[in-house]
Amino acid sequence: MMKSCPSCPEPSAPARRQHGFTLLEMAIVVFIVGMLTAGLIGPVQVQLEARDRRKTLDVMAQASEALYGYALTHRRLPCPDTNGDGMADPQFTIASGGDCDNESGFLPWAELGVDGGDAWGNHLTYRVRERQFTFPAQNSTCDGNSTDEFDLCSQGNIDIETRGDDAGTAGVTEGKFKFPAATPDNVAAVLVSHGRNGYGATGLDNVPRGAVPTENGDEEENADGDAEFVSRAYSQAQDGCADDSSEGSPLCEFDDLVLPISRSLLVSRMVSAGQLP
Repeated sequence: MMKSCPSCPEPSAPARRQHGFTLLEMAIVVFIVGMLTAGLIGPVQVQLEARDRRKTLDVMAQASEALYGYALTHRRLPCPDTNGDGMADPQFTIASGGDCDNESGFLPWAELGVDGGDAWGNHLTYRVRERQFTFPAQNSTCDGNSTDEFDLCSQGNIDIETRGDDAGTAGVTEGKFKFPAATPDNVAAVLVSHGRNGYGATGLDNVPRGAVPTENGDEEENADGDAEFVSRAYSQAQDGCADDSSEGSPLCEFDDLVLPISRSLLVSRMVSAGQLP
């Protein structure tokens, strides 16, 4: 067997192929992933917002049915919860006069046996006209508001407004025109969720959420404790916004949900159940 030539050079090893990404390739991948992520975040947020609003509307619908049912059982609506424990304040008795300490507060969810808050973990605001709907009628006479008791003639005092086009100005679109969404005398009570932003809301832990920004006048109406409320379409935050009648600026962020308790429906159900007159 012949030996290889000791002076002959060793054959060179085959060149190894380099693996991995170059910096340019990595930059392209990062750019593509970033573009895809940016394109997906928006739709996902919209879907989550829609889901939470549907859930909250379901909670509010159940609460409204519970209020109607409570009236059929007790011949009146409950007072608001003012300390966050889920019970009406004060607890009603004929002897004490049954007056509510405050017409506005939280939904007395524990007393009604419904969910405690909205999808964002906040109390539902509840306002009722007291005593016209919180004190049961003591006779079969339609005394109306003169005796401050719940009978066929009791009227509400809660004003709910919305925004849109002024039907009286044909050919001109005023998206910020403010007009009644319900007549005050036909609203016995109202439920409000202050939405994801939580402006003016109080959490179920009884900790207040963020204050309403100065320019957000419509959401302020739903958080100031009076009988004025606004119910309009959902809108996102925009620069230079103003909740006024000027069409030169956009409306401010609005994600509140407002549900009235109809006096007409309430009276109709109580008459059908033999609780009125």
